[in-house]
Amino acid sequence: MAQSSASHSADSLSAELFDRAQRSIPGGASRSTVLTSPHPIYIAEGEGAWITDIDGNRYLDANNNFTSIICGHADPVIDKAVRAQLGRGTAYSMATSIEIELAELLVDRIASIEQVRFCNSGTEAVMGAIKAARAFTGRPLIVKIEGSYHGTYDHAEASLDPHPNSWGDAKAPTTVAYAEGTPASLNGEVAVIPFNDAEAAWAVIRDVGERCAAVLFDPMPSRVGMPAINQEFIAAIQGAAREVGALVILDEVISLRLAHGGAQQLHGIDPDITAMAKIIGGGFPVGAVGGRADVMTVFAKQGDARAAVPSGGTFTANPVTMTAGVACMEQLDTAAFDQLNAIGDQCRAGLRAGFADADVAWQVTGAGSLFRIHPNDRPISNFRDTRHSSDEARVMADLQRELLTREVYLSDYGMGCWNLATTADDIELFVNAVIASLPNPAAHFVR
Repeated sequence: MAQSSASHSADSLSAELFDRAQRSIPGGASRSTVLTSPHPIYIAEGEGAWITDIDGNRYLDANNNFTSIICGHADPVIDKAVRAQLGRGTAYSMATSIEIELAELLVDRIASIEQVRFCNSGTEAVMGAIKAARAFTGRPLIVKIEGSYHGTYDHAEASLDPHPNSWGDAKAPTTVAYAEGTPASLNGEVAVIPFNDAEAAWAVIRDVGERCAAVLFDPMPSRVGMPAINQEFIAAIQGAAREVGALVILDEVISLRLAHGGAQQLHGIDPDITAMAKIIGGGFPVGAVGGRADVMTVFAKQGDARAAVPSGGTFTANPVTMTAGVACMEQLDTAAFDQLNAIGDQCRAGLRAGFADADVAWQVTGAGSLFRIHPNDRPISNFRDTRHSSDEARVMADLQRELLTREVYLSDYGMGCWNLATTADDIELFVNAVIASLPNPAAHFVR
């Protein structure tokens, strides 16, 4: 398809909007993830698996708003339900029954969840889960995975992207603040473990012992490279946490899209608390904390006394989001997940075959509808394995820009996912575009 106007040209409408945005928005955008070189691409609309920018260029969406879109852009079922609710109002200062419907759906679907409390984002969900664990156990410290992203809460983003000069011992990583100005007390409130290392998990969790409120982990962390989680690591986290009296918090903000009952169903994980977001909002801002009823009581007001963990928010459980969430999740039956898995399998198989045919040392990881492309062939088990060198980061940024010229949008670090509107032809287009966009054969990323 011919492009209407090059999306990255200096005379594009996107370039014009970015110049305008920088005068009123620091950095030109409120989300750092939308920034691409030389400027962001401004989207006008989306339908199904495709999005269209304001210059008229169409792109296959291999990102889906960082995994939050699962039925497809402008899904007609969600659209119809939301339009009906918009005619009745968007938010009230009193409760609505649709909140109960979505809560009941999640309780019925996810084995470990007995009660749910809603919020407005994945960051809020993880923050609420951590606060609940602290209140329930009376302890201050959490253990988390090195390199794993859990939102922008100080404690959750500890050691999100540590530099080799500061990350410390591989078996007991140093706790490294992500944002400048983070209080130094973080070092005594977060301990860090490497992904997929059962021995290290046992050692670190036992070492922090009775100070530990919870162990927080994502079963398929995108920033850690989306490696397959091993059962020994799961057993170590659950066993060590229970041994020291800590809770297990499973971050299913992304991985809930892996199966009808989430990644915990796939891997036999039994968390005390689950953080959710993205797909449960049907394309609208959402978050939720779910878990055992006795743990979830920390959110409940006790008589005249306030809750142990007060929570709320002007738009929490608003009827538009709750309506969209129900309309989305009701479509996600086991057949839908089978379809998503088939789409993801086709993508990963096609990329592997393409890399082999091109004789390049690249690989793809992931499961279900999730994938991540890596410009190397080294074994990936944890964050230190997947952290890009400066050359690799440059190559991935180049890949993103090259894919845009071939009608594909992918994140600049190679993470992507597919929605239910994606076709086999779409996947073929994507695979061909990636292979055609690989670095020059003279590059050192070739075997």
